[in-house]
Amino acid sequence: MSNSFDDNNNDDDNFVRPPDKTISEQLMEDNRSDYEREIDEAIYLSIRDFELQQSNNLEYEKKILQNYENEKLKRKEEIDEILFVINKLSKFDNDYKEIYNIIEPILELYCSQNINNCYLDNITYHKIITLLEKTRINKLKLENLKRIILSEN
Repeated sequence: MSNSFDDNNNDDDNFVRPPDKTISEQLMEDNRSDYEREIDEAIYLSIRDFELQQSNNLEYEKKILQNYENEKLKRKEEIDEILFVINKLSKFDNDYKEIYNIIEPILELYCSQNINNCYLDNITYHKIITLLEKTRINKLKLENLKRIILSEN
């Protein structure tokens, strides 16, 4: 028994395709003047320098943003416990609530690197510090807060 499929394959194997037409190409001679060649070379060098400068700028920008994020995390770690404890206590005590409302925006600005420290009047400063010294807060964290929030004197 012979398959029609097999018969078709045998016919295709014997078929030879005719060759493609040959195409001859000839490079054109550079008819530009010396001035035009120099202009083209200058444009090429200028574009290459621009792309290199753009690449350097992007790398520098990434480095700056990474440094910013690292510093932000470092600053958050310095004060995270203080805000957490004060926030917790502010739900039960009005003095802590008042202190939290004063300290929270200052520490937010500190973490976002808008300020390095803040000066408060003596009364507010001493009220905050005396209340926090009575609270169970890591002494190192409290010292960090004292470095951020300063008295006017």
